[in-house]
Amino acid sequence: MTSLTAEAAARTRPSESLTRLENEITVLIRRTMEPVWSGGYGAHEAVDRYTYPVLAVLDEHGEQSLTVLTGRLGVSKPTASRQVSRLTTAGLVKVRPDDRDSRSMIIALTAEGEAERELVRSARLRPLQNVLASWPESEREALSTLLGRFNHDLDAYRER
Repeated sequence: MTSLTAEAAARTRPSESLTRLENEITVLIRRTMEPVWSGGYGAHEAVDRYTYPVLAVLDEHGEQSLTVLTGRLGVSKPTASRQVSRLTTAGLVKVRPDDRDSRSMIIALTAEGEAERELVRSARLRPLQNVLASWPESEREALSTLLGRFNHDLDAYRER
């Protein structure tokens, strides 16, 4: 490596905190796919790690168009459409034409979908409560706030 290349590499080398953060995010993603949450999707076969976020977004934001839902999920329209179709077939969401735009569809949770969302949320909260049992509420709140900010900034970065 030439001294100029080494100098450029040193200038672009990430900080230690950024390197640690990248590692911790990698570990977090890997662990959320493990038994802590991978089996916590209830008995309904239509709900899994791909379709549960659809239920969560609809629960949090109410009925919405497929375009809005796609943006909130951070997935492609065909992907969101497949997930919605699966949940519609299962009776967990309903789809109706948008009164304001005939080309658009509005997606909403059904009563069964709301019940399933709550069942899954409860199952996912149990291990989280156990993991964070020794954390003071202020630290839980700080983690939640920072993760919320991080997710917001990730969304903004993705939109650029």
